[in-house]
Amino acid sequence: MTEIYLAENHLLLKTGYGNPEMHSHSACHVLVGLQGDMRVITEKETVMCRGAILPSGMVHTVESFGEPLLVFMFDITSTVSERMLSFTVLEEQAAEGVAMSYQMLAAGDPEKDYRRFFREIMGRIGIKEVGSRITDERVLLAMRFAEEHLQDEVTAKEAAGAACLSESRFSHLFKEQAGIAFSSWLVFRRLFCAYMRVADGESITDASLAAGFSTPSHFATVNKKMFGITARDLSGDYCLHRIADI
Repeated sequence: MTEIYLAENHLLLKTGYGNPEMHSHSACHVLVGLQGDMRVITEKETVMCRGAILPSGMVHTVESFGEPLLVFMFDITSTVSERMLSFTVLEEQAAEGVAMSYQMLAAGDPEKDYRRFFREIMGRIGIKEVGSRITDERVLLAMRFAEEHLQDEVTAKEAAGAACLSESRFSHLFKEQAGIAFSSWLVFRRLFCAYMRVADGESITDASLAAGFSTPSHFATVNKKMFGITARDLSGDYCLHRIADI
């Protein structure tokens, strides 16, 4: 069964890897095999390992040999993304520790115990602080405006106007602060919004439209491309947990 954990700045999946095609997206990854090694394939190399870190934008795929994986996906605007700048194979002991910690989480109360689990996992991979890498108040204001108007298909021009910036100045500042274009970040946030709404009990159709996708099929296509999760995964046997602020 697919398990989905939703926090404000990241998504955790426990799932079979559903996208064997080579692909890339803005999220940074931590991948860990729950029961054994996986094969991580990038444009430059192929590696057998128990766990790995993949930076934003890296073209990749994973073969899990039918076994479940843990897949952490971090918003590029989080401080975690600043530490994940290159493809890194996790030490076997660290990856095994992540897998064991997850098994303990799954056996307990996931929503209650998730914060402790997450802090432990970040420690195992050498990341001490998790927060936003955005420091410019104008960019933060524009981001808040965009979050509040996802259903209205907000544009970079509108977000810039909310922060009293020209579109070109805002686009430059956003790329400088976040490391990606505003439009790429917006897609990621729309997916998160849709997931949050599903977690709150909305149907996939209502949630995807409220998050600014033109149709449920548009959401399904983007979701498959970004997270490797199909519409079938979300309409079948899955469990979605909404996590309070970490």
